[in-house]
Amino acid sequence: MTRVEQCVERVVPVRARLRILATTDLHMHILPYDYLADRPVEGWGLTNTADLIAQARAEEPNTILLDNGDFLHGTAMGDLVVEQYRAASGADAPVVHPMIAAMDHLGYDAATLGNHDFDRGVAVLFDAIEQAGFPIVSANTILRRAATPLQDATLVPPFALLNRRISDADGVMRDIRIGVIGFLPPGSLKLGHNSGTAPQTRDIIQTARCFVPYLKARGADIIVALAHSGLGDDVHRDGMENALRPLSRVAGIDAIVGGHSHQVFPDPDAPDLRPDGLCDRLNHVPTIVPGFWGSHLGVIDLDLTRDVRGWTVAAGHAALRKVAGAEGADTVSGTVRPFPNWVQHLHESTLNHMRTPIARCTTDLDNYFALVGGDCATRLVQEAMLACARQVQADRLGSDLPVLASSAPFKSGGLAGPQYYSRVRAGQMTLRSLSDLYVFPNELMLVRATGAYLRHWLERSASLFNQVLPGERAVWLKDDGTPGYLLESVLGLTYRIDLRQPARFTPEGAPLGLSGGRIVDLRHQGRRVRDNDEFLLATSDFRACGGGGFPEAPEDRRVAMPPLPIRDVLKAHVQRVGLVRTAQDPIWRFSEVAGASIRFKTSPDARHVTGRFPWLPIRNVQTHDERGFAHYEMEL
Repeated sequence: MTRVEQCVERVVPVRARLRILATTDLHMHILPYDYLADRPVEGWGLTNTADLIAQARAEEPNTILLDNGDFLHGTAMGDLVVEQYRAASGADAPVVHPMIAAMDHLGYDAATLGNHDFDRGVAVLFDAIEQAGFPIVSANTILRRAATPLQDATLVPPFALLNRRISDADGVMRDIRIGVIGFLPPGSLKLGHNSGTAPQTRDIIQTARCFVPYLKARGADIIVALAHSGLGDDVHRDGMENALRPLSRVAGIDAIVGGHSHQVFPDPDAPDLRPDGLCDRLNHVPTIVPGFWGSHLGVIDLDLTRDVRGWTVAAGHAALRKVAGAEGADTVSGTVRPFPNWVQHLHESTLNHMRTPIARCTTDLDNYFALVGGDCATRLVQEAMLACARQVQADRLGSDLPVLASSAPFKSGGLAGPQYYSRVRAGQMTLRSLSDLYVFPNELMLVRATGAYLRHWLERSASLFNQVLPGERAVWLKDDGTPGYLLESVLGLTYRIDLRQPARFTPEGAPLGLSGGRIVDLRHQGRRVRDNDEFLLATSDFRACGGGGFPEAPEDRRVAMPPLPIRDVLKAHVQRVGLVRTAQDPIWRFSEVAGASIRFKTSPDARHVTGRFPWLPIRNVQTHDERGFAHYEMEL
């Protein structure tokens, strides 16, 4: 810059706008197709999000595109890529991982890692991301811990400095350096299939406080935090999983992209202004959490001012745009190049693979009423885990501990919509059926669990429900933003959940320090469970390692065994049984609350199966709400 230009900028600062576009939690949803239901869908898929990206770029020339992690795994297509497709030869097989190829095709500028990107192990992760034409960063995912985060040996580069040219308000091209730093939720990485030793993680806030000033010193004009983390509590706790609110108070961060929790922020249904006067910012930092599976595109517009000291943010605005076909979505217009032919070839291969028959079942299996204790879909998964655990105990452990199995209804409506429930119809079962019943590539883990540990486990599970006092009517069973997949139940035990008692944990899993509890009359084979009783608990490695805020099993309590994916356990079980019959009786029930009732949402298809659970005092009170959910009321 010449001396004359410097003098001019002291008097008249240069102004420009930078647009940040972002996706999160794509989970290999390249196409708008539900492989578990075997049907096309509206409302998600990166090919749909691409239209929004093209439109947003057409509106603003100064644009960067970022992704916030969990992009590699989560659909049957992603499983096929890992297990079969990329090992095949032929002209149709892509050299680059399909999701990486799709992101390159759309021109992503940078991305961070999510915890589920490690689901198939570090080797599979690197095989994919080493092919990316854009930087992939994570500052708190480390191989070797040092005295400070700046000295850590990180798994991937902690940040990227993007040197870009942007057009100012007068059309003059200017240089700008954008710092992009990534964060992973601490404690979320598991020891999975072929993963070897999982990387360590540092606290998000501790890491940010070290790296943000360092980025500024390296010449970053603007700093964008890609935090694969949810909003969480306002008060920082070391190692917290969802930490966007405390992260927004770290000085020097200009914009935040969140994720992990499959939430949306800003909430389009929220009032225009919250009590703090803001609707699209956390502590004055523009923030977006753009849904999941490509359901939304996050857009942050930063109004910039430049003087002799560099660029600063004068103002910022954040918003979400829904993909075409989603509720409340706007019509979009933009130009996007068609995706390559291999995407369609991979789609067809996935469909053929998923339709492979493996067994038969005598009745429909579904989880429409899982939130009130009627769930034969999860019950089959638990029965398979229980049978496998008993076999491992007999073959390897030589013990006779009572065996239990814990799992949850992972497809449970919520933000994914009224059709996102598990349902396998009576008759032929296919590989699609197994993926519908258990959607994640988690592995079986056996834990020597005490009665006290199990009570803690179930209290965490029951904390997703709201409190209900005597005489209260039609109280919502849970808040819309609290996911139903937190409801772990344990086959082999019986118990009641007393909603009169306050929850002992926040929805994120933080202990509230309250005494008492909701889990009452906890029994095994009719006998009350004591704190020092010993059991062998079959669960997933994700849960046993503390996923979702559940109590982490100590290392010396985990049974050493070879990697065993739970879907493989389920497949072996149904093939061995041949003709599947699943029990309908409840594992748990709600305690009576005098004169009270609860209200909950489920799929409108639930009306076909209400007679299967005669012990549930429920009635339909609304056939379809504005999102398509049916509402039921239940007497307590």
